[in-house]
Amino acid sequence: MKFPYTKVIAEYTKFIGGLDQKSAAMTFPPGSIYMGKNYVSTTDGGYQRIDGYERYDGQASPSDAEYYQYTVTFDDVVAVGDIITGTDSASTGVVIYVDSTAIQITKRSAAFELEEFTVSGVTKGTITELVGDAPAVLADAIAQAAAADVYREDISAPAGASTAVRGLGLLKGILYCFVDNIAGTAGEIYKATESGWSSITLLTEISFNLGSGLISEGDTITQVYTGATALVKRVVRQSDAWGTAATGRLILSDITNTFDATNELQIGSVTQATATSLATAITITVGGRYDLVAYNFGGDVDTTRLYGCDGVNRGFEFDGTIYVPIETGLTDDTPLHVNAHKLQLFFSYRSSSFNSSPGTPYEWSAVTGASEIGIGDTITGFKDLAGEALGIFGRNHTKQLVGNNIDDFVLNNISNEIGALHYSIQQMENTFAFDDRGIVRIVASDAYGNFQQATLSRKIQQTIDNLKIVFKASTIYRSDDQYRVYGTDGSGICMTRVGDHYDFTFFEYPDFVSCTVYGEDVDGNNVNFFGTSDGMVMQADKGSSFDGAEIEAFLTFPFNNSKSPTTLKTYRKATLEMSSNSYTEVKFATELSYGTENLPNNDLFEVIIGPGGYWDINNWSSFFYDQDMIASPSFRIYGTGINVSLTIYSKSAIDLGHKFDGIILHYTPRRLQR
Repeated sequence: MKFPYTKVIAEYTKFIGGLDQKSAAMTFPPGSIYMGKNYVSTTDGGYQRIDGYERYDGQASPSDAEYYQYTVTFDDVVAVGDIITGTDSASTGVVIYVDSTAIQITKRSAAFELEEFTVSGVTKGTITELVGDAPAVLADAIAQAAAADVYREDISAPAGASTAVRGLGLLKGILYCFVDNIAGTAGEIYKATESGWSSITLLTEISFNLGSGLISEGDTITQVYTGATALVKRVVRQSDAWGTAATGRLILSDITNTFDATNELQIGSVTQATATSLATAITITVGGRYDLVAYNFGGDVDTTRLYGCDGVNRGFEFDGTIYVPIETGLTDDTPLHVNAHKLQLFFSYRSSSFNSSPGTPYEWSAVTGASEIGIGDTITGFKDLAGEALGIFGRNHTKQLVGNNIDDFVLNNISNEIGALHYSIQQMENTFAFDDRGIVRIVASDAYGNFQQATLSRKIQQTIDNLKIVFKASTIYRSDDQYRVYGTDGSGICMTRVGDHYDFTFFEYPDFVSCTVYGEDVDGNNVNFFGTSDGMVMQADKGSSFDGAEIEAFLTFPFNNSKSPTTLKTYRKATLEMSSNSYTEVKFATELSYGTENLPNNDLFEVIIGPGGYWDINNWSSFFYDQDMIASPSFRIYGTGINVSLTIYSKSAIDLGHKFDGIILHYTPRRLQR
């Protein structure tokens, strides 16, 4: 018997376009997404499960933890969390898994031998084989996550702070954290080290005038009459030259006795200057939001320093050890935003931009080139633009400052309608900011003013309108060509440059971002960190989870009519183009004809794919994906309709990431829908 010919069309759709909340139902690009969470677009197209993140303090990263598996015989019960000790090697390790013949440990102090082991001095068993059977992909992923959890417990918030992290800064690859102390009485600075957060000691300052002789860092000064002495850690000359009547401040340590505010300061027995204030401990008032920039005013490889401000304290310089308040001369000397441009330090205060004298961040005198420029709008940030211009962003306006110094500075308009939210301005190949209209781009132009702005995010305006109400911070992922913005409720938008356009996706964290920083670590690797509203510091793009919590993610694609919106089609199979970093479990569901209730649900079925995999229950089908076994997982689709939509869902704390690049739909065209 000859069966009739059935035409089957295989149609490939590349996943590209990102979230689209604007297109009409029949005009949705089929590779875009209608809804989604915690997947991001990549530069070559496709959707990748968002990166994990994990707490950080400079110690070993949880996701870098190693585990070891031994074959053992047991004399007594061993539980997860026990610390075993080898009776011969004296090595120790934390138990993360136990079965009848094997044990897995992490945090191993040294290599074990074929030996007995104890827990709290009690013999529990014997290691009979040092290399156990290699675990399957799923078991390996579970063990890696369990080991990470052990290391995670060692990492705490700076000073045990329970309030939001106020700021983060990277200097020469080292991370510094600005927080309020646990009592809420003062601000503190912490350095990430191999042993965890290390507190930075704030020093003492004293003002001087009549600087007739040079005072240098490392000098020991002695005050006449009081006999007080101190080691000079930083010299802050604020006006005039040494040898005449220099004025400024000295940052001091190792103080003996008490300085007064009137007597001479000597080196050896030679008077160099006269004190004009008491020696006062430097303190930081709580509650600010830090803006920071690294810059080198000295020209030497070791003179790159952080410059910052927070809206409640004086601006400052910080070299990783010495915190130096900077006095601008403002009555209310509490700048909010900072930048360094053409050897001048810029601070903002309300609608004014202030810059230091060229070549020094300490001198703020108009006589030597310091200046104030008002823009007529609350300044929300600075950013260097192409062509050596400085962008000065207001809440509703954008300006550019061109020229080298006060002698030739010219303030030009970029836009009288588009500005930026505080802490939203970032630089990739162009400058980006978050405004009431959405995400805007500032690009070089042949038009008057040399720059123009464009709103990029109109197709996700619904999400933009929600996020702008809770906007908190932004950052860039330089290696991924991504600009991300964060809300106080954990919500966020990721914008990815894909070819000559930008795709947008939505994400949601269980932790609420309070500030961000990106840069390079000591090895030159791109790194991203963020602080949270409860005082923890996280390293992004690390691990398989949201700091131990599962990452829930989904993609819902628009209904694809295969360019024939009224033709009925019998759908037969779909094949996903997919890649995975490790073990992945994904669920999926399909709907036909805009999800009409008149069509029956797909039949349920069960198939094993990959290690321990099975097809699931209800209307969801699931598969476990192992990159060594499956390149293009397929699943059956049952039913006839005018179009089909796919939803992909994952929820895991052990998945190191996976990506979907496209789908092949197999269908048979039928008649026109009546």
